[in-house]
Amino acid sequence: MNTWAIVSLVGLAVVVLLANWKNINVGIVGFAMAMFLATIAGLKLKDVYNEFNTQLFLRMLGMQTLIVIARTNGTLQIMASAVMKLTRGKLIRLLPIFLYVIMGIANWFQMGISLILTPLVFALGVEMGFANHLTLGFCTMFGSLSWALSPYSMHGLNLQTYAAQQGYTLNLWAAAFNNLLVGSVVFIAMYFILGWPKMQPVELAHKDSKVTIGYNQIMTLCGFAAFVFCNIALGIDIMVTPVCAAIVLICLGCGDGKIIVKEIPWNSLIMIGGMTVYVGIIKHLGGVDLLTSIIASVANKTLAPALMSLLCSIMSLFSSGNGVVIPTMTATISGLAAAIPGLNIQAMFVAVNTGAVASSMSPMSTVGAQALAYYSAAAKPDDAEFKKAFNRQMLMAIACTVWSAFAGLIGLFGLFK
Repeated sequence: MNTWAIVSLVGLAVVVLLANWKNINVGIVGFAMAMFLATIAGLKLKDVYNEFNTQLFLRMLGMQTLIVIARTNGTLQIMASAVMKLTRGKLIRLLPIFLYVIMGIANWFQMGISLILTPLVFALGVEMGFANHLTLGFCTMFGSLSWALSPYSMHGLNLQTYAAQQGYTLNLWAAAFNNLLVGSVVFIAMYFILGWPKMQPVELAHKDSKVTIGYNQIMTLCGFAAFVFCNIALGIDIMVTPVCAAIVLICLGCGDGKIIVKEIPWNSLIMIGGMTVYVGIIKHLGGVDLLTSIIASVANKTLAPALMSLLCSIMSLFSSGNGVVIPTMTATISGLAAAIPGLNIQAMFVAVNTGAVASSMSPMSTVGAQALAYYSAAAKPDDAEFKKAFNRQMLMAIACTVWSAFAGLIGLFGLFK
């Protein structure tokens, strides 16, 4: 057994525990552990810094800068007020459902709107006065869990490609409905747990401000509109337009450059950068391969979907589901099929996708880290509040990991064929 693989996984547990125990940014601890393990394991320095995800970092920086401008000049407050006016009375209870469906349509048809809605929803939740940042933000996160698969979505098309490479053909509509069923159970549960059926507009009254829209707010909204247009119509990566729009807005006097730099949640950016590097070192040292061999050694045709989902969820707690976990773990399915007679191939591919997405709200995964950063940009939490938000997302990710594995065990991944 690869000793360094075991050491890398143990190191991951040490990183998480130490960061929480001493209240240190987990990214700093993760980067330090990556440097330490790389050195004693004989890896080259370039193996460490090549794992830094520059694209992700720039995407986050640009989006956060634009959100900070909107928050500091009152634009988000106006948007929150507009939403509240549209959801007067008991209609406020339908807001998560509305967002959930919109996110679903966007994900099924790969419209790219989720990239735009997610930061706005987290910022809106802050402006509406929710102490728990998942009270409104959960609808976008679980929207991805429920609606990630379809014949038109990136996840669906990628999964079909990975299957074809191993000689399989998937029924993506069946996969989509299986995925939707598993995710919708979580959404419904969270809807009740977070108290939306009893939500009263009086709880939000203190945020129904009388801020009037002016030049700064109009120009900021134009900046967001330009971002939407460039992303959806022109296909420009989201790391480009937000930061460009932010610079233009600062030049137009819609924000103070010095204040905005101070308000950017660098804490989140450091966390993302450091943990991305450490996950890369785990891969270099064989930690991912070790986990794969473990599931293959204990699985049978009944347990395999549940164990695959569990493993993918665990991996996605700390890395990108779509970028790392799904392509890595789908490659093991043909080998598992050869070793396990009667294995449901369709269910296994759904298990990989659903498992990888189930824990994506982990603050150390790509999606979860982005959500935490969007919340931080809007709320500017102190260290204690940031830690609460971090742990809240981690607990939710663990809960969804358990549910996804159970769904695989009872056959929900292969229910529709």
